[in-house]
Amino acid sequence: MFFYRSALDKKKVEETKNYQAIDYDAPIESDKSTLGFGTRVGIGIAVVVFGLVFTFGDFLPSGSVSPSNESTVVNKQLSEEERTNYKRALEGYEETLTKSPNDPTALEGAAVSLVELGEYQKASDLLEKLVKVIPDKAEAYRLLGEVKFELKDYDGSSSSYRNSLSSSDSIDFDVLRGLTNSLVAAKKPDQAVEVILSCRRKLSEKRQTRQPDLEAANENGAQESRDIDPIQVDLLLGKAYSDWGHISDAVTVYDNLIAEHPEDFRGYLAKTL
Repeated sequence: MFFYRSALDKKKVEETKNYQAIDYDAPIESDKSTLGFGTRVGIGIAVVVFGLVFTFGDFLPSGSVSPSNESTVVNKQLSEEERTNYKRALEGYEETLTKSPNDPTALEGAAVSLVELGEYQKASDLLEKLVKVIPDKAEAYRLLGEVKFELKDYDGSSSSYRNSLSSSDSIDFDVLRGLTNSLVAAKKPDQAVEVILSCRRKLSEKRQTRQPDLEAANENGAQESRDIDPIQVDLLLGKAYSDWGHISDAVTVYDNLIAEHPEDFRGYLAKTL
């Protein structure tokens, strides 16, 4: 079982916190009275729109994605203490692997440590080995998909994400989104659309099958299990259509979202952007 959080996700959270820590209002606080009302409103709207666009980054058309000649290893912002701790942990896991090469805990720990240190190729090699020796492969394949994406091995990334989906009885939205991004980066947006449509059908069938059970559970006061948000899936579908160049299909998806969920702002925003 994998109970750690993706190193890539943690990096995004840390970056978000760093942005939030900056007090942009402080330098201009004393001049607030000199700003006209229209200017203040304009600034406020710009901030809101920027925030929404930042939030919707994964659901907006990504444009062309092509490998660059830059290093594929992300320069992670680790303190010296953190880097030392990860290196020390890695040494311990590697020592275990010299005695037990297929030890799943050591393989997992070493791979995660390498990801944190930005050593994605080495992490990929260990994860390739890990998925062969553990029964619960979905989470390992998911992390492998992330690592291969960072290495710009988009075909390998999409293959890993597909394996993650097939290794689980449920549909993980993060896996579906990762697979979509990998296929788009690999210049295969048509396959991305096909995958999302397939997952959407499965989710719809699952909801219809479970509806009688959910009604009975609600009558008995039982807690309802939570599935992925179907609106997120449709937003992802619209993005995939846009990346494919099928703008009219993307607009149709957004129009249907607005018609079915008029109270939800996401459909309006996606169509506008």
